[in-house]
Amino acid sequence: MLKFLKNKKEALLSASIEKFITAYLEQKNLGEVTAFRLDSNKRDIYLTLLLRKEKNPLEIVVLNYNFIKEKEKGFFTFDSIKTSRDWKSKTLERIIGSEDKKIKIPDKYVKIVGIFL
Repeated sequence: MLKFLKNKKEALLSASIEKFITAYLEQKNLGEVTAFRLDSNKRDIYLTLLLRKEKNPLEIVVLNYNFIKEKEKGFFTFDSIKTSRDWKSKTLERIIGSEDKKIKIPDKYVKIVGIFL
């Protein structure tokens, strides 16, 4: 029974993260998610995006993700992001390397993610 609940919890988390990423990409007109996998044991996220006006997909791995709560706000944190294109990985590292590596979770998703905080 415990394994069943853990699987349901992971499926809900996976679906929520994928939905958030898809909505973000659509809102910004950046592209679409073509593959998504969450590994809750390793705490990694694997996704493939087809970016707007690009012919080849971009593979992304978010390493060691976590969810934290600060002052009633939810945040998505991670150690690093790697992509299938070296220059994009380096650019991302420069952008997020000096920051806290955390992204505020929109309020409408906080209740769902709150289960995992």
